Amino acid sequence: MSSEDFNVIRKILAHDLMQVYVRLFLLLIVVWFSVEVFAPFMAVALWSLILAVSLYPLNHWLAVRLHLSEGKAAVIFICIAFLIIGIPAGLLGASMAQHLGEWVMALTEQGFTIPEADPAVAEWPVIGAPLFELWERAHEDLVSAAQMIQPQLIAGGRFLLAAAGNTLLALVLFFIALLIAGFMMANATPGGQQMRRLLMTFSDPARGEEIHELVVATIRSVSNGVVGVAVLQALSLGVGFLVLDVPAAGVLALVVLFLGVVQLPSSLVVLPVLAWLWLAADGSTLSHVLGTIYLIAAGLADGLLKPILLGRGVETPMPVVLVGALGGMAAEGLIGLFVGAVMLSVSYKLLMVWVDYSVADLDVDERPTASPDP
Repeated sequence: MSSEDFNVIRKILAHDLMQVYVRLFLLLIVVWFSVEVFAPFMAVALWSLILAVSLYPLNHWLAVRLHLSEGKAAVIFICIAFLIIGIPAGLLGASMAQHLGEWVMALTEQGFTIPEADPAVAEWPVIGAPLFELWERAHEDLVSAAQMIQPQLIAGGRFLLAAAGNTLLALVLFFIALLIAGFMMANATPGGQQMRRLLMTFSDPARGEEIHELVVATIRSVSNGVVGVAVLQALSLGVGFLVLDVPAAGVLALVVLFLGVVQLPSSLVVLPVLAWLWLAADGSTLSHVLGTIYLIAAGLADGLLKPILLGRGVETPMPVVLVGALGGMAAEGLIGLFVGAVMLSVSYKLLMVWVDYSVADLDVDERPTASPDP
């Protein structure tokens, strides 16, 4: 081959490489611009997608039972969901805002004190005397201490106010995400086909279908078995707190929700509430007994629901769910508590599938071939 031929080949390669670089640069610009535009809506979009994938089996069941299309069934389903979830969530949100507002006022006003100790506390067995002494000492000394740390108390009040605002904003965004999820469920069949086609472009058709099924199963397993159970338990206990007139019912329900997502027992909240119910609450013995039965049943409901719902999907290590929930909450607030747990679980399962396929392909390549018979 002559030098002229080499020059021609070199020019062709240089031209092709330049075309590749230009196209790659333009593609990166388009991707960057799209991400920048879509970033403010990313959390809500992911939340809507998670809700749509998780609730679609119920919507499909409703469509079959009522002999309706998926779109009409989605409208009915979303209306029912707004009534079942919206009313308790709205009441708990209002209760939380009210009590947090009262705490902010208590922290910022100059007359912030601890009330006088109740002499009846000293008669409690074992802990009564030391608890009464601690309470009385705090009442006497807190007046001067509160004046010294007044700026810190004001900062704490602002923090509580910001937390209340973020929680109420997350509640509004949840209902927006639920509404968007309704539109997604109404177009679930063509949407699922498009997702399968997208996954098949990154792998072969068989693996694309398998990845699609894995992602759907993981989302439903974590969102229903972990997040869904936590939401249902927080709502049921929150309604019980409201009926029993427990102070800060909305705040306690939010704590139960957080404990459920990070896989801690709700008894950390239920047991102190039961102690308050029997020691300090007003009401008849019958109401206390019925309230105790209801709170214990609602607090133990997760032990019954989690094995059923988690068993329908794939196993995800609880540390992955915990890290996803905490990291998501640190990044996106209360929305990230749910989205982070689900998305990190999906990423973990995809990583494990990729590792399993890579190891399997490596074993096939390194397997010695049988030598032919002489």
